[in-house]
Formats: sequence, C-alpha cells, structure tokens
Amino acid sequence: MIKNIKKGNLVSGKIKKVNSEPKQHIHGGEYVGEKKDGKMHGEGTYFYNDGSKYVGQWKDDAMHGQGTHTWVSGEKYIGEWANDIKHGNGIYTWDDGESYVGHWENDMKCGYGIYTWANGETYIGEWKNDQRHGEGTFIWNDGGKYIGQWENDERQGKGMLIEPNGEVFMGEFKNGRLI
Repeated sequence: MIKNIKKGNLVSGKIKKVNSEPKQHIHGGEYVGEKKDGKMHGEGTYFYNDGSKYVGQWKDDAMHGQGTHTWVSGEKYIGEWANDIKHGNGIYTWDDGESYVGHWENDMKCGYGIYTWANGETYIGEWKNDQRHGEGTFIWNDGGKYIGQWENDERQGKGMLIEPNGEVFMGEFKNGRLI
C-alpha cells in the first residue's frame, strides 16, 4: 500500500487513467489523451473523421508544442505548433515527394528553409509569407544554379546565374530575368 502521497497522478494508491472520452474538435473526430479543465491539454492523439491523425502536445483544445500531423492524402508535418497552426521549426512532406524543412510562422513558410521539388530541384534560403524572399540559392536538376536575392517568389536584385556548362552571369535581376 502506498501512503503519504501528496502530489502526483495517484489517488488512493492507484494511477489515474488518462481520459479517453471522445472530444469533438473543430474538424470532427475523437481525442484520446490528457486533459486540463475539460480541455485537450498535454499529450494526446486526435483521430479525424477523414482518417487523418495528430499525435503530440495540446494546449487549451489546440495543437500546441511538438506534434506530428498526418493527413489521409499522405502529406505529413512534423514540428512545432501554436494554436492549431504550424509555427516554429518543422518538416512538411507531400505525397509526391516534395518537402520543406525549415521555419514556419502563422502556417506559412517564413525565415530560413529548404524546399525540394519531386524532380530534385532545390531552393535553400529565406522565405516570407510562403514565398522565396531574401537571400537564396536555387539549384536546377541539370546542375544550373542561381545564387542571389529573391522577392515575392522571383529572382529580384543582385544575383549570379551559373549554367550547367560553367558559364557565369552576374548582375541585376528583375521579374526573374537578368537585366
């Protein structure tokens, strides 16, 4: 018999069971995990009606902290969440093989990140509002590269274009073209 326990997850010497009562989320489905004041809070898993699933941390009925969301379509996000949106560092993969590894703010790619397309082309650099923006390098699958400035998802500003044959073009880019 366990005696004199003042703190912890024990009542009368027995471990409390994690509440597994279904809780409706905005997208419909069932929650299994820890709760606080009747809300999803702590570690838990949400099984969505469409077959998608979130496993991770919750705060006040919202995905918050570290977690993995796997959509029924095959897409997956592993990373940080804040109030039900991607916010912080994370890895997003699409069912066709594309991926983004980097920072998110308010559900959008923002800050430093690496995006790889299904054909092998890659962008390594800065993002703003889900678009390439700032300093970055784009590598085509034929070996060509652009190293330079981006604005609103286009080559814009000073940059260097390196052709697969080794030719180098440097200068000012506007609307994606060397001027």
